[in-house]
Amino acid sequence: MGVNISSKSLDVVGLGEICIDWILKVDGFPEVDGKIFFRESGRFPGGVTANFTVGMARLGGRVGFIGGVGRDEHGLMLLEALRREGVDVEYVKIHEDKPTAVNFIAVNHEGEKMIFMDPALKNNVPDPDYIDGGVEQYILSAKALHTSAIKIETAVKAAGIARKGGLTVSFDLEKHVVNDYGLEGLKPMLELTNILMPNKLGIKTLTGRENLLEAARDALRYGPEIIVITRGDKGSIIVTDSRVIETPAFSIEPIDTTGAGDAFNAAFIYSYVVKGLSLREASIVANAAAALKCLKLGAQTGLPRIDELRSFLRNHGYRIEL
Repeated sequence: MGVNISSKSLDVVGLGEICIDWILKVDGFPEVDGKIFFRESGRFPGGVTANFTVGMARLGGRVGFIGGVGRDEHGLMLLEALRREGVDVEYVKIHEDKPTAVNFIAVNHEGEKMIFMDPALKNNVPDPDYIDGGVEQYILSAKALHTSAIKIETAVKAAGIARKGGLTVSFDLEKHVVNDYGLEGLKPMLELTNILMPNKLGIKTLTGRENLLEAARDALRYGPEIIVITRGDKGSIIVTDSRVIETPAFSIEPIDTTGAGDAFNAAFIYSYVVKGLSLREASIVANAAAALKCLKLGAQTGLPRIDELRSFLRNHGYRIEL
């Protein structure tokens, strides 16, 4: 059963991809035509938007997920994993004729990664006609909508509903989505976005600019009010019309950076949209969540719970009320 829908009964609805991540731990990445032995392997729940919803739930957020899986072993495993985390899955579409997406990820000893994506990652996201009256009300029951827009038509329809309903729309923009749709194809989504959350490759590819500050200022022209850029071990930068906030990363020895951006995004939206913290406070909390995630193998494994995040912040001298 899903949640009981009432006025703003959810904090956030996530719309996007879900998959199995098959992870290989390697000593290094091989050259073309090269061969290497992997040291260990594992199967983990993944998908950037699904990861976001789990990260939100572990912090105490009330969150639902709209996406698609196949009616197969992997799909049932993913749905059960979301339910265990407290993510509502009432509106996850179970495809009878499509398999669940499986990504393959190689991670080296420094935590760097290479990801090989299954086309089903995009194809399994429900089509726009799935956003009917029931799903529309489900979206409107939340305070915010978060999406990767990997299937742009569905994302634009959902974001239009969200904005008309007064929700905050956040958009996690990655390079492959820019490559798929281009700036012109993404403009309808950007116009509906309050908070654009690209990684550095996403914003550079979108704008054609190497300088992140210039790229962010360009992106503001297309509709977003806030640009939040993740920069890996360099931390994050937030740009608005009137402010620039740079927040350094926490120093750690990463085991696996897979899902670090998703941990960041979940903690940022939880802190800023749900809890009402300042942009600077939210960026510190989000950097802490990303750091904690990187200490464990698997995109969702290391997503912190609220007590763990509070303890980490206190140990680093921050007294931020979450």
